[in-house]
Amino acid sequence: MFTWICPQCGREVPPSYTECPTCAERRQLAAQPATPPPSQQAVAPPPPLAPPPAYAQPQYAPPPPPPPPPQQQPVYAQQPPQQQPQYYTLPDQKKGMPTWLVGVLTVVVLGGGLFGLYKFVGGSSKPAPVQAALPADGKAHPYQKYLEVVGVRLMETESKKNMVRFTVVNHSAADLSGLELSIVLSPTTGGEPVAVIEAKVGDVPAQGIKDMESPLNTKLKVYELPDWQFVKTSFVITAPPK
Repeated sequence: MFTWICPQCGREVPPSYTECPTCAERRQLAAQPATPPPSQQAVAPPPPLAPPPAYAQPQYAPPPPPPPPPQQQPVYAQQPPQQQPQYYTLPDQKKGMPTWLVGVLTVVVLGGGLFGLYKFVGGSSKPAPVQAALPADGKAHPYQKYLEVVGVRLMETESKKNMVRFTVVNHSAADLSGLELSIVLSPTTGGEPVAVIEAKVGDVPAQGIKDMESPLNTKLKVYELPDWQFVKTSFVITAPPK
C-alpha cells in the first residue's frame, strides 16, 4: 500500500485523498464562527479516517512457450558416380633399328667428338701474338725489364666504338724514347686474348709515366668485355731496335 506524507502535519495520507483530511478539518473549524469555550460545549472527536481502498495487483498472463526449433533434415554426403574403367590399346610397336646400324652410328658420333676435341686443343696451342713478335733469337729487349703497362680501362666512345686506355710506366733512371709496344690484353680467367694493340708510345721520362689511348679492335661487344680487374697485359718492345 502506498501513502503520502502531509507536509504540514506529517501524517500519512492514503493516495485516494488529494488533501490531508486532518489539515482540511482544521481549516474548516478555523473558518467557523466563535464557539463557547470547551467547558460549556462538548467537542466531538474527529471521525476516524476511512481506510484507503485496496488496490488489486494486476494479473499478467504468462508468455506463450517458444515454438519448437525446426527439425533439420540429415545431410548425407553424395558419393561421386563411379566411373567406368577405361582401357587403352597400345599401338603396334614398330621394329627398331638393327644392331649393326646402331654400332655404326655410335662409332661416327664418337669419332666426330674426338675430332672436334683435337681441333680445339690443337687450335689453342698456337703461339700467342706476343710470342710471335719475339725476335728470332728469343731474347727480350733490354728495356723490357724497366717498363710496365698498367691501368687498363676498356670503354666505349661517344661514337659507339671500343677504346682502351692504359698507362706505360718507366722504372729506369734514364729517359726512354722512340718506344713502340705490341700489347696483348687477355682475360685473367683464361681463354683467347681480347685484343692486340700496337701502341706507339714515344718518349717516357725517367721514373715517369705516360697515359695512352688507342682504338680497341676486337670481335666482342662492349658489354662482353671483361672488367678492368679481370684483364692482364703482356707486351714486347718492337722499337727502338736493340
